[in-house]
Amino acid sequence: MNGSQLMKQPAPPSPSRLFTAVEETFARMDWAGRRVPGREVMEADFEAHHTRIRVHVQVFAQVDAISVGTTLGHKVPDSRSGLVSELLMRTNLELTVGAFELDYEAGRVLFRATNIFPAAGGDPQIIASLVHSALAETDRLTPFLTLVLRMPQEELARLNLKLFLQREDLLPPVPEAPDSTLP
Repeated sequence: MNGSQLMKQPAPPSPSRLFTAVEETFARMDWAGRRVPGREVMEADFEAHHTRIRVHVQVFAQVDAISVGTTLGHKVPDSRSGLVSELLMRTNLELTVGAFELDYEAGRVLFRATNIFPAAGGDPQIIASLVHSALAETDRLTPFLTLVLRMPQEELARLNLKLFLQREDLLPPVPEAPDSTLP
């Protein structure tokens, strides 16, 4: 068999315009992202006030959508899943962008925000805003979830989640307003 008869490997598909917009946004924001091989997914780790957060940005080119997600680093035991579900529901009522979810089987709390873009492409300011929202909401919820998971059963019996979620001492400091344009 000569070289011309060898099977050529197909070239990997070129990235979609939305994924290119994600890569450009990460570069402009100076975020150190990692592309997930074989998928239109970018991941990055960020240091927030309360915790380290891994952000997962996935492009769904077929529907012109980008979804930004995080996973909180807690394992929710079955015995606390009802209370954590209520905590997440009450938190979601106050959110404008995105929502928290509980993966019951894995005991993981996730945050996800998705945006559908016009066919012309992804707006870097919207992409950056989705990432910032995911980071801020994940960091904001972390201490509340930590306390609920560590709280003794007798305290849980007396816990008023509505009042508990109003505790301002657990909130991260409000960052300075960023410049409204990307670098």
